[in-house]
Amino acid sequence: MRLKLISKRIFIDATYTICSGRSSGIERVVRNLVSQCKMRADSGELVEPRMVVNHGGEFFELDQTYLELFQQSAQIQSNVLKHTPAWYRPAAEGICEVLQARRLRKWLLPQPGHLGLFKLLHTAQESSVFRKMTRKCEPIQAGPGDLFLLPDAYWVTRLRNSVWPAAKRARNNGAFVASIIYDLIPLSHPQFVGSRRRKAFHDYLVKAIQSSDLLLTISNTVLSQLEEFVATEPAVAILDRPNMKSFQLGAELSTVEGNVRQPLVDLFGKSKPPYLMVATFDPRKNHQYLLDAFDQLWQRGKQLDICLVGRIGSRCDDITQRILTHPLFAKNLFLFDDLSDAELQHCYRNSRGVVFPSIVEGFGLPIVESLWFGKKTFVSDTPIHREVGGNDCSYFPLDRPKVLADQIVQWERSIGDGKPSMNQRHPVTWSESCNQLLEQCAALLQDTDSVRTAHAA
Repeated sequence: MRLKLISKRIFIDATYTICSGRSSGIERVVRNLVSQCKMRADSGELVEPRMVVNHGGEFFELDQTYLELFQQSAQIQSNVLKHTPAWYRPAAEGICEVLQARRLRKWLLPQPGHLGLFKLLHTAQESSVFRKMTRKCEPIQAGPGDLFLLPDAYWVTRLRNSVWPAAKRARNNGAFVASIIYDLIPLSHPQFVGSRRRKAFHDYLVKAIQSSDLLLTISNTVLSQLEEFVATEPAVAILDRPNMKSFQLGAELSTVEGNVRQPLVDLFGKSKPPYLMVATFDPRKNHQYLLDAFDQLWQRGKQLDICLVGRIGSRCDDITQRILTHPLFAKNLFLFDDLSDAELQHCYRNSRGVVFPSIVEGFGLPIVESLWFGKKTFVSDTPIHREVGGNDCSYFPLDRPKVLADQIVQWERSIGDGKPSMNQRHPVTWSESCNQLLEQCAALLQDTDSVRTAHAA
């Protein structure tokens, strides 16, 4: 690996992920990137990567003490109700039962990954850890030959104001900064985020452009969108424009051992197991479309089940209410919002097929995961899904649920009462994905150092 020869030190910022109790796409990318870089360091291919966090416009390297403190904070966020006293949940359930207010239930009984009324306390505890860290630890002094990888969720409010000053300071001291851009959805589809978050994302993206030597997107589709934005955005001067490249996300799914709860064993052990949708509950994931299609199937008398798996996000009261009050809920329609990795793999492995009707994505990881397990995969027809799924998926338009219903009927006819089986597709592994990213950095890092040295002379 050329990178070992030309990079003095490698720093990977994981400020958001290390404090997050979630396992969505961003966190999975960051964790796999850190893991793969460490494996290369152990084999001598790469200099030892150092995991860092940013705070107050500086980068700080994490030692084991603060790593454990942040991980404790993440565990609380993953399911805050597990960390409350034994009396709390029954009391909160009683209050919600009496008052019958959905907003109150969100605050008193937050879903996994949410904090509800505990957010202020959790934020205060997390801030306390950051303050202790900055008092005890010295900020990293970046220099020529250092590489800073920024793969995290920097549009989150508390990170926007500290990571880019830290990145600029590192660059001014001669370091090379590479940032990952996952999508431009808040700009291309602002209806899913609101005007305030759109403005915040725009500010984040401009600062990422101005503060990076290299922008890496996770697909060619996103790369094209980013190039167009950079070329037309008035706030980005020509001299601010960094190099832009793409790499493919990994989707390697090693077998995860663990218990699978009995309701899942029973549901996916049926002679005709359910279809599966894996996605956070969010308007752009398009659960409404999926239910429209299955309502048509049920009205035709088709005895088919659908299981929805994903964390309950924001702005999704309408769809969750539709699911929970549906006459076939818990009969043909099922929802699980807190599956472990082992349980998720059990669902994939034993499903009748996978449906992914999302309106817009930066990549669409469930598509690759479904194909990895050799499942019939039904996907909404968008450019990014075509890029990711290729010829291995059945595509349906976003404006006609009947087409999806017809495709499922056709698939049912083709498999009859047998167990559905397709060829397993082996997509890009996380090892290959990490190689692509590091090679993109290596190709430009040396050239950038040479240009900076020439300018300095």
